[in-house]
Amino acid sequence: MHKRIAFWLAFMALTILVSSAWAATPSIVNVNLLNLRSGPGQSFRVLGTLGRNTALVVVGASGEWRQVVTSDGKSGWVFGQHLVEGPRLGTVARAVAVDVARLNVRQGPGMGYPIVTVAERGQSLRVTGNVGEWLEVQTADWQGYVYGDFVTEDRTPPKSTATTGVSLARVTASALNLRAGEGTEFPVITLLTQGTLVAVLASGPWSQVMLENGTVGFVSESYIAMVSGQASVRVDASAVNQRRGPGTSFPVIATHRAGQVIAFTGRDGDWVRVSSAAGEGYMLGSFLSFVFLSPEVPAQARPVQRDLLGFRVAIDAGHGGSDPGAIAANGLRESDVNLRMALKLRTLLQDAGAEVYMTRTADVRPTLEARIAVAHDNQADVFVSIHNNAFPLTEVSGTKTFFGVTPGSLRLGQAVHRRLVALGLRDRGVHSANFRVLQTTVVPTILTETAFLTNPGDAALLADENFINRAVEAHFAGIREFLLGRGQISLRTGANP
Repeated sequence: MHKRIAFWLAFMALTILVSSAWAATPSIVNVNLLNLRSGPGQSFRVLGTLGRNTALVVVGASGEWRQVVTSDGKSGWVFGQHLVEGPRLGTVARAVAVDVARLNVRQGPGMGYPIVTVAERGQSLRVTGNVGEWLEVQTADWQGYVYGDFVTEDRTPPKSTATTGVSLARVTASALNLRAGEGTEFPVITLLTQGTLVAVLASGPWSQVMLENGTVGFVSESYIAMVSGQASVRVDASAVNQRRGPGTSFPVIATHRAGQVIAFTGRDGDWVRVSSAAGEGYMLGSFLSFVFLSPEVPAQARPVQRDLLGFRVAIDAGHGGSDPGAIAANGLRESDVNLRMALKLRTLLQDAGAEVYMTRTADVRPTLEARIAVAHDNQADVFVSIHNNAFPLTEVSGTKTFFGVTPGSLRLGQAVHRRLVALGLRDRGVHSANFRVLQTTVVPTILTETAFLTNPGDAALLADENFINRAVEAHFAGIREFLLGRGQISLRTGANP
């Protein structure tokens, strides 16, 4: 009996810990029989099997495996590709108050789910969704489910949570230098054109501003004008935690899904300060993109930010011609995917002002020497070889990046790889390798393996145009971060200070 009590106390401690780091997501089994295992992998013991349409909640993740709790309290791990998100009826966010002395908050929408915590009478809860008669609720400290009959509308006037957002400004000069410090003696980072929107992080004779791509620098206050509008962040990864402070040691107060837009209120190093329904908090900037919106500067009237003027990029679409590379079960050829991604990447880089040199633009097979020569002959600043992966075991998935021997290659690889992982792909790391393009190219060089064509889930992503666009944008953002971090070499002329 004592052992059973100790087990359940340990289990409850575990579920509370997990729920603080992962918002429970209702899901349903979509295969006839699914093994429930003791850990995240096929080598772990089978605890039981779940039938099709079994309702459960996902409370944690490890790679492609999901930690789940069923409606009758069973806990374990299942392969995530065999789950689909369960019915969650969208609810307009509202506040409710607990209407009973003590109300159990459960990990999922049902009486069988473990209790996360207990809410007291009169406590205010924020409703973020519902599954049937169960409400998904959260506070600054936890998230869970309560039965709707035991709460009422909270009519208590809300405490003021007004935060000072980041102001927007537009460039008024025809050309304005963004500098690395407060004064003309500091080097130019990039050139801003008239109408460009910037977020003002700090005002002064030299204002510290941030561009929509995340680049931070200083401009002369005389050449910008404040405008109305909102600086926001958009979640690019499948799920990103909002924490109470700028670091992973701080507790999670909310988890935001891909595509959510949240008010931006400042920066602290790599961490972005935001204001959401859960309150003020911090999110890791590498999983976010910035969105600046102002009614005074319509999107169609805003100039394309050509901050890569003067840079040269060599792009290699791997394989081609008689060498199709990996071939997926659905017939998708790696050489075709690589070329499609490379051509899209060329467009993004050219729109940003970079000169782009391609090793191929059609279904041909250049030699390795010819590919390397494209980078050397055109004095490229970076060389990026685009590939996709394959492995005999079809369950292997994820993204992997290789870097060359030239200084700067690792940093370039990390900048791109971090953004590919943020798409929700399993992280297979950044590595060196004895590939000729990596060993003999004398400019910073990387070879990316975005996903596995031999994995059904990854192959489906590579056949999805939306995913391809996001993967290309990840490459572009990483390349841009690396190039702008090196500084612009060419002298800016004809621009204001």
